[in-house]
Amino acid sequence: MRYANAGKSTWAVTTAAIAALVLTGTGPVTGLQLPDHQPAATTVDGKDHGKGGGHGKGGGHGGPDEESPSARNVILMVGDGMGPGQREAIRLGLVGLTGELEMDSMPAAGRVHTNSADPETFVTDSAAAATAMSTGVKTYNGAIGVDLDQQPVTTALEVAEELGKSTGLVTTSNVTDATPAAFGSHVLDRDEQSSIARQFLESSQPEVILGGGEDYWYPAGDPGRHPDNPAEDPSEESAGTEGNLVELAQEIGYEYVWDLAGLQESESSMLLGLFANEEMFQYGDDVEARYQPTVPLTDMTAKALEVLSPADEGFFLMVEEEGIDAFSHVNNAELTIEAGIEFDRSVALAKDFAEQDGDTLLIVVGDHQTGGMTIESVDVPEPGEEPDESGDGPSAEDGPLPVANSEQQFMVDWSTGGHTALDVPLTAVGPGSELLTGVYENTRIFDIMVQMMRAGYEPGDDNDHGGGSTPPEWNDGRARFDLQAHRGGRGEYTEESLTGFAQALELGVSTLELDLHLSKDGKVVVWHDDIIAPEKCRDTAPAQQGDPQFPYVGARVADLTLAQLKTLDCGFQQLPGFPEQEVVQGNRIAELRDVYELADAYDARKIRFNVETKVEDGQAGGPGMEALTRAVVAEVEASGRARHTTIQSFDWSSLNLVKEIAPRLTLVALAGDNAELGVGQPGAAPQLGGIDIDDYDGSVARAAAAAGYDVLSPIATTVTAEMIRDAHEAGLPVIPWTVNSAADMNALIDAGVDGIITDYPTLLRSVMEERGMKLPRAYNLS
Repeated sequence: MRYANAGKSTWAVTTAAIAALVLTGTGPVTGLQLPDHQPAATTVDGKDHGKGGGHGKGGGHGGPDEESPSARNVILMVGDGMGPGQREAIRLGLVGLTGELEMDSMPAAGRVHTNSADPETFVTDSAAAATAMSTGVKTYNGAIGVDLDQQPVTTALEVAEELGKSTGLVTTSNVTDATPAAFGSHVLDRDEQSSIARQFLESSQPEVILGGGEDYWYPAGDPGRHPDNPAEDPSEESAGTEGNLVELAQEIGYEYVWDLAGLQESESSMLLGLFANEEMFQYGDDVEARYQPTVPLTDMTAKALEVLSPADEGFFLMVEEEGIDAFSHVNNAELTIEAGIEFDRSVALAKDFAEQDGDTLLIVVGDHQTGGMTIESVDVPEPGEEPDESGDGPSAEDGPLPVANSEQQFMVDWSTGGHTALDVPLTAVGPGSELLTGVYENTRIFDIMVQMMRAGYEPGDDNDHGGGSTPPEWNDGRARFDLQAHRGGRGEYTEESLTGFAQALELGVSTLELDLHLSKDGKVVVWHDDIIAPEKCRDTAPAQQGDPQFPYVGARVADLTLAQLKTLDCGFQQLPGFPEQEVVQGNRIAELRDVYELADAYDARKIRFNVETKVEDGQAGGPGMEALTRAVVAEVEASGRARHTTIQSFDWSSLNLVKEIAPRLTLVALAGDNAELGVGQPGAAPQLGGIDIDDYDGSVARAAAAAGYDVLSPIATTVTAEMIRDAHEAGLPVIPWTVNSAADMNALIDAGVDGIITDYPTLLRSVMEERGMKLPRAYNLS
């Protein structure tokens, strides 16, 4: 049984589009003042949704300041369809007239408006309601993570990910149904559930995904672990449209479980559990209604907390009970209450965690009200009289139902099988819960959740590099300062060695920066130079007896096979100009997949990779670059790390090709000095992919923005306040290369850059620590 808004075309947001919104991979908060810049805000129905301000009657609360609370963890628990009637019926059924639900025994209480911005009706559906809570933007019914203009809007889960937090989605519905979908995906129509599942895997990647809906993860004819056409509902069968997504999830690193035993036994840090063909209960036409999930919501909630709570940076978790809505749609009060009782028991688990942790904001709310539920007394008619049917319009009496711990009973009167426009109650506990008292729009839930998560980056860390008390408005504190280890930190270890990359992980950097070439046999190898240089590598032996190409030093990387490249000893001496470099004896050239596997070994799920497609001298835009770019994209997509990988290049034609064949990848425009960019010279510089920079008054920031790139990475000596202003006005973070002195690092941070690429990551960490900036996480081998 479905209550969806059908008929809209499928559309999926790209990772690059989200990067532009969330500033993926970059973003310090600095004290730089940009007086000419006015922040853009998204406006829907006359309300400003751009800067985390308040909505409606609840009043406005701006960005974090010295007095603001902060929450390391945020748990949002949604009783789908749970209006005031449902909440009171659950109370009567569970604890009686004098008892109190766990969800009601919280210090903060508010009342939430639920109307959507749909042009046809303001009575919301679950998709628009969830999108309002997940993004802070009102939209049309059926929309998932997009605004009225069908453009993607950043979700609270995505903000949490960009802040380095772990994330989870738990529901008794399909995991791709409206509420979880609105936190982890962006599509025009809620019914595109396989597209939503693929976005979970390729874009948002929550560490925990638990619920029903296996049918949308397997293609038709492949029933997965739950048989097609089960006796309880013969209409259920696999109907995926995106291939075998469970297999894809396993390739990415998720453990797949499908029953309670598997869930309880799992020790994985990435967990996908699909426990039913569709919803985890039965309701609807021609189906015997019953609420008997094979895996209770309490067990799923407990496992999610177990997996997410060790996260160094905290977590964001959304938990939904769908049964309240489903059974209200079919006007079954007994099962509505049964589902609500399980929800309240799950709330108890989260509440205990929040109270013991002390750094967790817990919010409990309905997304809307379903069924027009009203509670009435039991009217016993006299012999020959009809039962009282209150109200002038259609209604359905349901009951009598017992009041717990009492001899009394009550009736439920239903006025509709659909949604209503009633406000819904909200209760909360933990840091920031006091900001959720009063009456306000449902968009305010997003505002406060994100405000509390961002406030965790207090003044004196990322949010105050330059001495100001608040972040500049273009950034809004959405991401952290990006410490990039250039070639793995070549000032400290042999460049682009697996040992160097491992040391950077153990030190704690945001991003591993590295260079890529294509070998003669099509392997993507990690190396900087076009030619094998004698000061970096020496020959050992031919790859095979009598190899006419031996010796290999002095040859082009592109002319050597992987086997030939692997014979080279590229760790035999210290690199000139780097007197502190520790030589990695016997280092061999690695492949890109080796670096990804290294990160997997360290369980470094949040580490980023900034990979460069190298331009061979005089061959910008040529067939070699195209072949390399296509091979790199294929390797990145196969890794399961696409969401955390950016593609950078001095050859902008490479970026243009990536934009064409893999639009979800984030693009970084590398730039040299004015002479290299062709400023003031006739025609377009060969490496700019057809762009004449003089068409943009010599501004590399404006040129990169016009080309549709996501990040600007200029040579550090060219960075000016004007460049930073131009880039920030266009939504582009600025991450200069290559910065190797403390004085230069401090000057650039003061100027407002969003990250730094350095040969000396230890030095940059020290500078950041001295300034009170939040440091990237360090990883260790498990």
